[in-house]
Amino acid sequence: MEEIYCPLCGKPNPAENKFCDFCLAHLKPPEEGSPEPDEVQFPGIDNNQDGLGSHTSDSEAPSWLSELQGEDPGEIEQLDEPEPGSGKPDEPISDWMTGFSEADDSDSLSSDEPLPSGAVPPVDPFLPGQELPASDNLPEWLNEALGEEEPSEVVEPDIWAEPPHISDEPDIPQEDSTPTKPIDETPESLESAGPLAGLKGVLSAEPGVARARIPAAYSTKLKVTANQRAHVDLLKTLLEDEGQPQPLPRRGSISQQNVLRWVIALVLLMVVLWPVVTASQQMPYPIYDEGSAEVNRLINQLSENERVLVGFDYEPGLAAELDATGEPVIDHLMSQKALLTLVSTSPTGPILAERFMLATQADHEYVSGEHYVNLGYIPGGAAGLQSFIENPQGTLPYSIDGLSAWGTDSQSAIPALVGINQITDYAMVILLVDDPDVARTWIEQLGPSIIDPDVLTSFVLITSAQLEPVIRPYFESSPQPVNGMVVGLRGGAAYSRLTESDGIPREYWDAFGMGAFVAALLILVGGLGYYVVPELSRTVQDQGKS
Repeated sequence: MEEIYCPLCGKPNPAENKFCDFCLAHLKPPEEGSPEPDEVQFPGIDNNQDGLGSHTSDSEAPSWLSELQGEDPGEIEQLDEPEPGSGKPDEPISDWMTGFSEADDSDSLSSDEPLPSGAVPPVDPFLPGQELPASDNLPEWLNEALGEEEPSEVVEPDIWAEPPHISDEPDIPQEDSTPTKPIDETPESLESAGPLAGLKGVLSAEPGVARARIPAAYSTKLKVTANQRAHVDLLKTLLEDEGQPQPLPRRGSISQQNVLRWVIALVLLMVVLWPVVTASQQMPYPIYDEGSAEVNRLINQLSENERVLVGFDYEPGLAAELDATGEPVIDHLMSQKALLTLVSTSPTGPILAERFMLATQADHEYVSGEHYVNLGYIPGGAAGLQSFIENPQGTLPYSIDGLSAWGTDSQSAIPALVGINQITDYAMVILLVDDPDVARTWIEQLGPSIIDPDVLTSFVLITSAQLEPVIRPYFESSPQPVNGMVVGLRGGAAYSRLTESDGIPREYWDAFGMGAFVAALLILVGGLGYYVVPELSRTVQDQGKS
């Protein structure tokens, strides 16, 4: 189908159209000499087709239009033609213009009359090259502006010039009367649908604008090189072999390592059991221990029937070590005829205290309730201990036997508690402990009362060997919250040497000393053999090759 493009909007239209279907512009220029049509008929619009009605007839025209149409053109007043040579256009001159010219003639500057002295000649602002003089009646800024402004050429407008003719019809290019191609510059399209309908130069929101494209097909297979394939096969083989159980190599029932372990175990067992079976005393006691020597000095200063508080705060698992460590110290106290008060912040402490007195101190014939009293368990941890330090009578009013320990109106107090109102009334406080937290609690609660220079109460700790690193800083500090300490079996053996007594430390010391000596010797020999034997075998092999 033949089409013609609009020279204004560039849209295609059927060839038979005179006007553009989009912008209503002329598609073809009018031919020269063709009469103007009386009525412009727009394409697609017939009489009463759009519901707006046809052109209004003369009978239906307004009254003022009918009057104008009824006037005779001949009745219009004929204006006088201007005389030839007057220099004015052939147009009538109105009265107001005539008056203006007469006024100009009367005020013309062509008068030959002289101006009075000091008078300023009149200035015609329409004449070129004229400057407005400064005046006192004008503002200062306007006078300055008039004085500084450079005169510019003034062009007198020609009031008789004919105004330009403005045509109502759109411009039609005359180069090509029948354009077949759109202009180079793409016109803005008019939006015909959607919320932006009627606007030009907008991006279309219709989904049909973008063409649907078939997505490219991609292969799902991974492209690998020959080297990568080899690595994949190797990894696959490793994974398959890993899932299959592999038979373990058979080991001999008796190996050199097993024989060596059994030999070491038998040697240590024989060395430890030999002193116990033969009751030999071949291992000497330690010569000196600073903590044990200080405890021995403090106990030697006690007088007869001095009150001493003894705390049993260790677990049954360490009873053997604490019995061997504390037995010579408590034996020395009983030799000084000290009256003992037994307490504990551990639930098992009161039972361990009774067992200790019956098993290790039966030779002293100390009677419960007379020479010593067991007040039992102090509940509440650190708070309960602080309460006992400040008010022992109110914290533990009864003994482990259920008797009133501090006495009543009808019953006197137990001799071990006579005159005791607070913790500093005791001459010495001894604590058997294996827990670092419990030892720290006793030191923190009792230390402020002990370090007072006016207080003569001493604080002594009997601990296991594993607790020595925690307790020794308190013993070596100044002032000393801990006045003496006996640590482990070695401390008990050193204290037995000072008191020249043979008790539990003597029974344990030989087995302990000989076992420790042989264990150290085996470690030394084994270490030397581990390095020496390979060197010797390597030397023999080198000599055989040479």
